[in-house]
Amino acid sequence: MIIDSEGMKEIEQASGISVNELMERAGTAIADALKKEIKEGSDILILCGKGNNGGDGFVIARLLSKQYHVHVCLADGKPVTPAAKAMHRRLPKKCIIKAEDIDAVLTQCDAVVDAVYGFGYHGSLSSDMKNLFRKVSASGKPVYAVDVNSGCECDTGRTHTGALHSTITYAIDCCKPFHVMYKDHHMFDRVELVSLNLPHDKGTTYTEMDEDSFFAHFPKKNDNAYKGTYGKTLLISGSYGMAGAACLNILGAKTMGASYIESALPDEVYPIVASHFITPVFHPFGHESWHEVLEPLVHSAKATAFGSGCVYMDRKEDILDLVLQNATGPVVLDAEALRLLKHNTWVLRFAHSPVILTPHIGEFSDLSGLPTEVILADRFNVLKKFARENGVIVVLKDPHTVVASPSGDIYINQTGNQALAQAGSGDVLTGIMAALLTMTSDVWTAVCMAVWIHGKLSELGTEKHSIQGFSLEEYPSLMDAYFKQHGF
Repeated sequence: MIIDSEGMKEIEQASGISVNELMERAGTAIADALKKEIKEGSDILILCGKGNNGGDGFVIARLLSKQYHVHVCLADGKPVTPAAKAMHRRLPKKCIIKAEDIDAVLTQCDAVVDAVYGFGYHGSLSSDMKNLFRKVSASGKPVYAVDVNSGCECDTGRTHTGALHSTITYAIDCCKPFHVMYKDHHMFDRVELVSLNLPHDKGTTYTEMDEDSFFAHFPKKNDNAYKGTYGKTLLISGSYGMAGAACLNILGAKTMGASYIESALPDEVYPIVASHFITPVFHPFGHESWHEVLEPLVHSAKATAFGSGCVYMDRKEDILDLVLQNATGPVVLDAEALRLLKHNTWVLRFAHSPVILTPHIGEFSDLSGLPTEVILADRFNVLKKFARENGVIVVLKDPHTVVASPSGDIYINQTGNQALAQAGSGDVLTGIMAALLTMTSDVWTAVCMAVWIHGKLSELGTEKHSIQGFSLEEYPSLMDAYFKQHGF
């Protein structure tokens, strides 16, 4: 379960367990975990803050002091919260070191525990704290962080200058957004979840997706299925010099086994695309024929994708209006379609069906009018606000692709690798998404499934192929083997 700081506070309050008992549970769970990592009898330096995270550190210190040489540094002054004060009083006084002894202890210790700041941290580190963390980092000693690395924000994943990197970060009770944004900050080598055995009756706005969930939602073909069982997947894509984008849309749809693909594309690229694929139904169009060709297709499609490789497509502005006003199923807008929305997002109000936007960070900056640094500093709230105000689902493509719904749901993708850092990977995702929207009735679930499987297949592909040379054309065969493995 992924939960933000406010949600975690609500879970703790709803449990009916006192703050002192929660602190004891957290400290005990992490102390037990540390015993598996650190040899008995070792010297451990525990950096404690003045809040409840420091209180967790005091519990850890007390419990480990029986088997280890424990040194506690009050890194941010004396404890100030009632629970932390109570745990500090129970700590053997011999464990507490003076500030002037920190350098000597750091030199001799075998490991460092970071219990300075917890999930409530925000702002910036003081110069003294930066200096302390710099010394810890320079020592080369393994660091174990309690819940959230000090200098990092729980809810945004932001890391501040001087934040402390860890060997292991122990997420207490639930994973927080920080823990699942590791590709952005690289602040820990790995994260481990430690349970407090709290009831999780409160829901969360953070959606999760994994292999079991993906295949649980993917529809199996019945024995009476035919080509039109799930409806038609319409891909409007390509233009002069960009036939490859149309090919990659089709490749993505075929990866998911879409059984009725319709490819609408300009006359000039039709021969190129048709020479690569024989199963889609092609609908070439030109300057005069675009409307008569596309209107009935848009009306009848179960899902429509538009924009991939459409930079030089004739009448593209008119086609965007046609799609938004006439589509009866979900619409995926990618690439050039997004550029057409710059300073023009008001046209989204004419859509009668769900709309999914798939920008990368630069495209979303253009759409929202916000600088990239502002977006990245608070991406979840920025995306939720944009999605709500425009009535769309936003798929912000990034190392951790983030999906936001108009109702405030967030999905943070965990799959994928550097193999996707190549031109065309977004076009494949668009085709995958359009196909899943054709086959899966719940739009939000289908979009999250598409993002998850797009990344997962790159992981499966690089088990046998290099990251550098991985070809997107491997996707259908990779998915075929994955389907077979799961009985599809």
